[in-house]
Amino acid sequence: MRAHPLVIGFLQRAVNHEFNAVQQYTLQAVRAETLGLNRLAAELRAGCLEEIQHAEVLIGRLYALGATPRVGQPRAPQVGRTRAEMLRFGLATEGDAIRLYEEACTFCKRIGDEEHRALFARILADEMRHYKELERAISALEFENA
Repeated sequence: MRAHPLVIGFLQRAVNHEFNAVQQYTLQAVRAETLGLNRLAAELRAGCLEEIQHAEVLIGRLYALGATPRVGQPRAPQVGRTRAEMLRFGLATEGDAIRLYEEACTFCKRIGDEEHRALFARILADEMRHYKELERAISALEFENA
């Protein structure tokens, strides 16, 4: 299996993003638990597991291409001190993922790499679902506080 060098670059960036999200959601889950927000903590842990699954798929693809996954130093995660902050930081993380996967899909489509476009599109759909769930949670929280 071969891939354009920029596709490999997108895969590497995606792995790093997924690991950053795992770190952020893990820290947020523990923080939520300390605040007594057990339902939010459980939701964050479930999201964390999905991000790990994304990373595993991406890493598997890199290995299949003969590339070595390069996980860089994660950027400092934004955790938040309140439920609202945690949700907003999660929304920003998912927004970053959406932009990354949209860019990757567009590039793969442009070069005719349907296999990788489909991979990025599947993960993009998950990230868009996460984004919408966070938007709904933020709206509900704002409604409660109004």
